[in-house]
Amino acid sequence: MRVANTTTHAPEMVRFEDRHWIEIFDAISDFLLIHDDEDKVLHVNRALANSIGVDPAQLRGIGVNALLATGTELPPPCCPLCRTSSQPDEFVENILDRTYLISTSRIHGTREDGDEIIHVLKDITDRQEAERRYRELLDNIQEGLFFTSPDGRFIDVNEALVRILGYDSREELLDADIPDRLYSSRERREKLFAQVEQQGSARNHHETLRRKNGSLIHVLLNIFAVRDVEGRVVQLRGLMLDITDLKNYQAELQRERDFSGKILNNTQSLILVADTAGLISYANRRWYEAGGYGRDQLVGQPLTKLIASSRRTAMQEALRATLAGQQVDNLELPVMRADGRTGQFSVNLSPMRDEQDQVTSIVVVMSDITDAALIQAKLVHTEKMAAVGQLVSGVAHEVNNPLTAILGFADLLMDNPELPDWARKDLRVILQEATRTKQIVQNLLSFARQMPPQRQSLEINGILIRTIQLRSYDFASHGIEVAENFADHLSPVIGDSHQLQQVFLNILNNAYDAVRGTGRPARILVRSKQVGGSIEVSFRDNGGGIAHPERIFDPFFTTKEVGKGTGLGLSICYGIVREHGGEISCHNNEDGIGATFLVRLPAAGEQVTLPSSRGALPA
Repeated sequence: MRVANTTTHAPEMVRFEDRHWIEIFDAISDFLLIHDDEDKVLHVNRALANSIGVDPAQLRGIGVNALLATGTELPPPCCPLCRTSSQPDEFVENILDRTYLISTSRIHGTREDGDEIIHVLKDITDRQEAERRYRELLDNIQEGLFFTSPDGRFIDVNEALVRILGYDSREELLDADIPDRLYSSRERREKLFAQVEQQGSARNHHETLRRKNGSLIHVLLNIFAVRDVEGRVVQLRGLMLDITDLKNYQAELQRERDFSGKILNNTQSLILVADTAGLISYANRRWYEAGGYGRDQLVGQPLTKLIASSRRTAMQEALRATLAGQQVDNLELPVMRADGRTGQFSVNLSPMRDEQDQVTSIVVVMSDITDAALIQAKLVHTEKMAAVGQLVSGVAHEVNNPLTAILGFADLLMDNPELPDWARKDLRVILQEATRTKQIVQNLLSFARQMPPQRQSLEINGILIRTIQLRSYDFASHGIEVAENFADHLSPVIGDSHQLQQVFLNILNNAYDAVRGTGRPARILVRSKQVGGSIEVSFRDNGGGIAHPERIFDPFFTTKEVGKGTGLGLSICYGIVREHGGEISCHNNEDGIGATFLVRLPAAGEQVTLPSSRGALPA
């Protein structure tokens, strides 16, 4: 029964299978075509028939070439399918303005009179257009684009990468072994791969690669890893930017900067650059050496901070003028070093402009003219003293004539025995004051007389007495007590009396200014004594003290108001004392009232070894 039933239902089963096969055949969206060895159509699926616009049954038995010509004015010159029917194959063909990926297979034993050939036509027109656009996009990117395998083989590259690496074609570059042909060593490429594998990417990685001709180029690489579902790196994708020209330009620029830096750092001028806010942005090496500053003490600091407070306004005005586009030349300013000492500098300011002719910074060039300024100041002082000497000499001679007559007639009257006692008493006063006046005139003549420096044996106490007498009227008229405490039997010193008197007078003048206006009785104590092989002279006042005693001998440093002092007097005194083999110093008094100047000179026959000095500048 079972066999009979099977036999009875066999045709129905075959029909069912045929229908089922046809349904599957028609459900496939790709075009399916089956033909015999004579290229006669046996079956087409509905997708192919619908594209032609003919019922599938009407296409059976016609030639494949005729099938492809359906719906067109001219048939193709040959069948694009028949020429590949002998062996299984897969190829791309343009048929009726569309592009197809065609798979061909031969089926044996299905027909008594031959085989069947089945073709599957997959329309890839849109995909191929997308690929064309994708390739066009890749090739228009100026950076080199690449896809590589983990072991260092190119999978795909764009034309820019071919050009960067100097290869003749994309195919030639795809055949290149990356570690051996591009890198200086395999280890460098392996190190980069390990970084990408560990971190997932490499950003702006600088590398030196080898082109096809062996020349080296500098590139920036941006690479990221593509991983499979198990997290293994299966591909590297990245961009390569050729920065060789940029590197060469940077190297040339660095060479120019180094050359300019050598010029700036080997010049004897002190050069600063300040921004438009007046803050220092650059200083050459000479500045650090001469000024004693560290970089953090200069860069970012106001330029005016380097100028002594008495002249900062002048620098501020010069900065404003330079920012307005003007050149400022030969501005003489007192500039402070890191240790607080002050020197005189010639300052030149120049505006630095950008492409729009806007002032963006200021170049400041300074030259140390301290020594020259001292020489000039001494010359002016000498000329001034010469003029004073001529004036005093003339006045003294005019005063001496009547003084001589007064003293002569007073002496004659004193010899008159008939002179009353009251008159004789008054006459003694006249003689005493006239004699004192004559001595003052002689001191003035001696001080003002311009003579070449002469070294001779001197008695310090006598010089001090004559110096105090020169200011005795001013001291007395302003209620200033000048106390004298001179030691007896001091050893003589070898020196120039006029120069030493100038030193003592300058110190007295400063003491005179210091004690006035303090609100307490003004007093100056002048003392001399011998300490071993030296003679010490001290001037102690009860004034307001000295703000910066460590800088008091710096050239052009002054504690007086603007216009009331040059800041050179004590600096010149310092130079004179040093030239005499001595020392001069000052300090504020321990009780906090006033200051004391101390001059130490070697006694005659004594030699004092002093540290080397910078001319008239304190060390």
